[in-house]
Amino acid sequence: MLEKISMLILYVPFILFIVGFVVYISHIIKHFRLNRLSELKLSKEKFYDFGILVLRWYLAYYMLDYGYAKLIGEQFGVHDPSILNKPLKEVSKMQLAWHLFGMSRTFDIVVGLMQIIGAILIVFNRTSLIGALFLLPILGQIFLIDLAFTADEFGLALPIRLFGMIVSDFLILYYYKDRMILVWNNLTKGTTTKFKYKWWFMLMLPLLGLLTDFGLFVITHPIKLLINVLTK
Repeated sequence: MLEKISMLILYVPFILFIVGFVVYISHIIKHFRLNRLSELKLSKEKFYDFGILVLRWYLAYYMLDYGYAKLIGEQFGVHDPSILNKPLKEVSKMQLAWHLFGMSRTFDIVVGLMQIIGAILIVFNRTSLIGALFLLPILGQIFLIDLAFTADEFGLALPIRLFGMIVSDFLILYYYKDRMILVWNNLTKGTTTKFKYKWWFMLMLPLLGLLTDFGLFVITHPIKLLINVLTK
């Protein structure tokens, strides 16, 4: 079942492209017969708009692919048992990192779901900007992981690929820069505390922040003890 879903994710885009291309060619032939080819002329604005739409689906496809691979446990982990019997100094950084990532199903599921959610958000027009913003830190994290752990085995191919995805994400945000500037201004201008405080209040904030951490530790400690007892 999982293999069939993986094959669908791989081949469905190609099938849809062929169908769309055939329909497009028939559309051209129809206009040619009616001597209305001028109506098919693509303006520069429409070309850019379609390009951004392509980038959205490009990111959506790979995030869906990455996310699904994590959900079914195919991306991380070491699939060669002999590697686990080697001393650490003989194991590559990628094998060690992938083994550690694969040890936590919670990590795989949470990250995989985040990538799938981002893919869904960026597809729909109403949520495309939310999806682009949502995917930006996820893409940045994958880029850093690939740069740090896969470069020794695969060179810079994967980091360059992820860098291209990040650039694509920024291009989407730049295309809608008017809305992004509006959002940025709303989030940064006029944001302040509701009341004015004396300067010596500000001097106490670092220590109060530290004491808050200690207070939360005291409050949550009984809960941690209860969880430890229940999980033994």
